[in-house]
This record gives sequence, structure tokens and C-alpha cells, in this order.
Amino acid sequence: MSIKVSIPADYSSISVKQYLDYHAAKSDIDKLVSISNLLKEQVEQIPFQHLPTLLGAFQETLQNESAKFFETITIKDKDFGFIPDLYSISMGEYADISTWASDVNTNIVKIMGTLYRPIDKRVGAKYTIIPHSKQNRELVEDYVEQMTLEQFNGALLFFSTLLSELNNTSLDYLETEVKKLMTEAEQLKTEKD
Repeated sequence: MSIKVSIPADYSSISVKQYLDYHAAKSDIDKLVSISNLLKEQVEQIPFQHLPTLLGAFQETLQNESAKFFETITIKDKDFGFIPDLYSISMGEYADISTWASDVNTNIVKIMGTLYRPIDKRVGAKYTIIPHSKQNRELVEDYVEQMTLEQFNGALLFFSTLLSELNNTSLDYLETEVKKLMTEAEQLKTEKD
């Protein structure tokens, strides 16, 4: 009896659930079950000598990170949108994300379920998402688990890029302000003399 084993080859084919199950697995057999979509009984029939190769291939895939930001994502025929206006993020959303960010691997589903929520209304390219609440978060979790690591990394990339741009803009602003103050100080000194 031969068993065909399919291992995700890139971040766009690894679901958040597979990633979480893989890291929570207590044994190599459980790890292979989590990434292969095979039943435990099927995995137990695979020759032992292939196990390190299969798990090694997945580990190599995890080393080749990829990220692409998606404003909207479709999962199981349901559209999800990234928070459309970060300026209007609620205190609850901010507090939750800040708390969960301390252990990203454990809280991927919660983080992504807050950042991406079902689209409530769509008008052209603009959309609104359902409100952030515990009840809505629980409703969304099954969908979020099907998001890919590429999508998760894309959300992190978005914030990383935003932070980098904010730092650069802040430095440019401070430099401009220091130059203004230096010019004003020189003018005051000239006026006194």
C-alpha cells in the first residue's frame, strides 16, 4: 500500500492552522499529520525512514518566508477586509492586538481575526467590516485558521513598513525643526549684536 504525502511548498500554501498545529504537536507523527492532511493511521503506515525527510522539507519551507499584503482575502467564499481605517481603530482592538502581540505564535488567529474581518458592505473599492467583539471574533476564527502564513506575514509587513516610514518621517520632521530653531537662534543672536 502506497501513501501519497503532500507537504506545503511555500508560505502561500501553509495555513495558519497547519502552522499552529505543527508547533503544538508533541511527536513527529503528529507534526506530519498537521501538515499533510492525512489521518494519524495513514501517517503511521509511512516508512519511518521517510519521516525526517518529510519534516525536513517542511522546515526548509518555513525558512523561506514570503509576505504579500492583501487588503481583502476570500476564504470559503467569504470576503474579509483589513481594518480599512487605522485612525478609527477602537481602544478594544488596540488593547487586544497589543496584548496578543507579546506571544504572536500563540495568538495568530486572534490577531488576524481582529485585523481581518468579514466585509459587511462594499461600495466600489471601499468596504466596511463587521464590528470587533468577542462574539464576532469567535465566529471568524474558523475562517482565520485557513488564512496562509503569507497573508499573516503580509499583515506584519504592513505594520513594519508603516513603522519604518513613521520613523523616517519623524526624523525628517525633527531635522527640519532643528534647522528652523538654529536659524531662529542665529537671527536672535544677530539682532542682539
